[in-house]
Amino acid sequence: MQVRKEIEKITAFLQNEMGNRTPVLAISGGIDSALALMLLKQAFPERNILAYFMPDSITPKVDYRDVEALGFASGINIKTLNIDPVVSSFSTLLGVTSKEALGNIKSRTRMVILFYLANVNNGMVVGTTNRSEYTVGYYTKYGDGACDIEPIMHLLKRDVRELAAELNVPKSIIDKKPSAGLWESQTDESELGMTYEELDDIIVTLFDRKQEAVDPKQQRVMGLYMGSEHKRRMPVSMSD
Repeated sequence: MQVRKEIEKITAFLQNEMGNRTPVLAISGGIDSALALMLLKQAFPERNILAYFMPDSITPKVDYRDVEALGFASGINIKTLNIDPVVSSFSTLLGVTSKEALGNIKSRTRMVILFYLANVNNGMVVGTTNRSEYTVGYYTKYGDGACDIEPIMHLLKRDVRELAAELNVPKSIIDKKPSAGLWESQTDESELGMTYEELDDIIVTLFDRKQEAVDPKQQRVMGLYMGSEHKRRMPVSMSD
């Protein structure tokens, strides 16, 4: 991949698709949202970008520090909105006991907030899902998977790291162990059962080279892909 050429292509894509709409973006302290923010900076004036960090009670302190570092590196004012009151209301109302279900509520709460902010600012919600996560459905349906535009969905995780380094995303974010941060001690790779490097290689093997899944990890990826198909298509209806 030619990094600078790829950045130019994504910049043009954002400008062509968004026009004069305001970019609205959630910042998590992770590499995907950090890269999305830096790409938006290439495409639009810093003052026009609305970026929000939406922590809750279990958000680790390192995320606060990394978001602060990203704000300094980008020159963009990243506003903080704590979602605990909203999540607590949902949890109490519904009697939530599952950490996974509560994690999905957190993700969908953040998306409700982003779409409200887009509504009142003539905005478009910018997604941060990469190709590796999209392929295996590693995102919350109508949560972080809900947006108006996806600038990095064609990039594998390894590509995300390469572009992030080129655009001066803070090294602490690039080197951080990926986590959705939906419950304590959660990491992406422990849930996936493999490293992102392994996942990227398998995606290339199965979907680009069209080879069969033969070993257990390849079969797991294919199972995740098939099991998450509902996330990648519009709702089924009688009109289909």
